[in-house]
Parts: sequence; structure tokens; C-alpha cells
Amino acid sequence: MTTPNNTDPARCRAAHPEDPAACTGAGDAVVVADRAGTRVPGCVLHAARMLASLNGGTVHPGTVHGAATDVHRLARSLPPFAWRQNGGAR
Repeated sequence: MTTPNNTDPARCRAAHPEDPAACTGAGDAVVVADRAGTRVPGCVLHAARMLASLNGGTVHPGTVHGAATDVHRLARSLPPFAWRQNGGAR
């Protein structure tokens, strides 16, 4: 996984630079990991989008109780690179 080069302090580290959507909740609600073990904290929305775009990614609890379950459920309903479709709409 290439870790997004996100330097905007108002966005979580899981937010892809091309994704216009605002973060939802805490920026460290969960942690997404790829097969190589690279771990990135993220909000529910961006972590779900990242997870949906990874082959073999996993989600782990962060600072928000139950958020990992929410991310997993949302990711199952998203296409890979969801921000490239419909202008980035959720």
C-alpha cells in the first residue's frame, strides 16, 4: 500500500489526496493495514474507502469503540477507489 501523502491536518491519514470527501469522525477511529503490514489510521469514511480499494487489507480498532465494524460494513458496499465515481460522493 502506498500511504497517502496527506499533509492537511483537517483530514485523516487514510484520506486519498484525490478524495474530496470530508472526514467523518475521529481521524484515528480505526487503523487499516495492507498485506505487507503497513498501518494507517483513519476516520470511518476514508478507512472504508481505503479498505475497499485494498486487496487483502484488514481493519483494526482505533480510538472509537465499534468503528472497525462500521468500516468493515461500509467497505463491503463500496467499489474500489470510490472517490473516482460520481465526483467522490459517498
